[in-house]
Amino acid sequence: MLETLVPDAAARGRHLLSLLFTHWTAAGVVLAVVTWAVARQVRDERSREHVLLGASVAALVVLCPLPVALALVAFVLLHWAAVELPPAPLGTAAALGLLVALVVAPVWWIDWTGGFGLRVRELVAFATNVVWLRCWAYLLDRRRGAPRLAPARFLLANVFFPTMVQGPIETAHAFGRRWEPPALLPGLARVARGFAKLVVVEALFEPGWTGGLAFAGLESAPRLWLWAFRLYVWFYLVFSGWTDVGIGLARCCGRVVPENFDRPWLARDPAEFWRRWHVSLGVWLRDYVYIPLGGNRRRWALNVALTFLVSASWHIWGSVKFLGMGLFGPHAWDGFLLWGLLHAIGVLASRPVAAWYARGGGRVAVARVATFLFASWCWIPFFMSAGVTLETCLHMLTRMLWPFG
Repeated sequence: MLETLVPDAAARGRHLLSLLFTHWTAAGVVLAVVTWAVARQVRDERSREHVLLGASVAALVVLCPLPVALALVAFVLLHWAAVELPPAPLGTAAALGLLVALVVAPVWWIDWTGGFGLRVRELVAFATNVVWLRCWAYLLDRRRGAPRLAPARFLLANVFFPTMVQGPIETAHAFGRRWEPPALLPGLARVARGFAKLVVVEALFEPGWTGGLAFAGLESAPRLWLWAFRLYVWFYLVFSGWTDVGIGLARCCGRVVPENFDRPWLARDPAEFWRRWHVSLGVWLRDYVYIPLGGNRRRWALNVALTFLVSASWHIWGSVKFLGMGLFGPHAWDGFLLWGLLHAIGVLASRPVAAWYARGGGRVAVARVATFLFASWCWIPFFMSAGVTLETCLHMLTRMLWPFG
């Protein structure tokens, strides 16, 4: 038994060391310590930003080849120039054209980025997802009358190394409002907490275990629910681990980064779940999709549905950039779209649910359990393998709710 466990532990340790997360954390800690040491000698905010910009560009060069790093930096600066290009209609058209190009380029050049290694392709997939959101927000903020940012500030807000890979997502205009004295030990403690979560993931979940969903079509309802609960726990540990590291690194550098998770298992309805899960993305979708569409003022149900369609499409794009159209073409997008549709329906149902549990008693506990089950149920299509048909996925979801058929 011991001879079996030791090689397995060694294999999982090697897998952890091979992850982009580990390489990003290691590079980030080194850069954060250097930044903290330099920032202690710097008094004014502008000089501190220059130090952070140098560290962030250095992180890009360390984590990916120089051509990829330069391409990302060039895109950000070109987008800033396009937004500021007079007259405003011309600048808007140029900025929108660049955003479309950013959607297409990582997919078109996936073989080129993949030629540098799997981690580089993964980094490009993650980082461009975050950059796209920040650039779109800057365009809208400027057209709403927000002040012009200096190109160096805009570049730093986009490639800030603690959050450039997986967020939390904050807009360029919000970036300059959240400074604090650099705190090395509290920051590194938060980093350690995030890394510990990934160690737990390696101990509890074998690498690539989610691929087993491709063969789960004939599983019993209890087994499917076990899959759903495991997906919830696994995804929370992985994603919140990334977030903890990002927040901790930022604190070492003297920046306050918004929290991304607020005990989502305490949510009492799907709308509250999205105020607690991936909070920064939820805020971005609210401010730059939902409210511009009309928010609660008109076509509320349609606006909710369109907001989740944007979210699903954003996740689809991220997967296509990593897996390619061959492995993750339109035939594989059904899972994300179904996930978005289910959550849209859940959010639309949240108002009567909230009115029900507001009457007190044991209703709050029931609502929390029901919301946890609903969110777990929805992770099944979100993580559905590309080879599983929509019909099979719907059959699995139905059997989880009605196991007697």
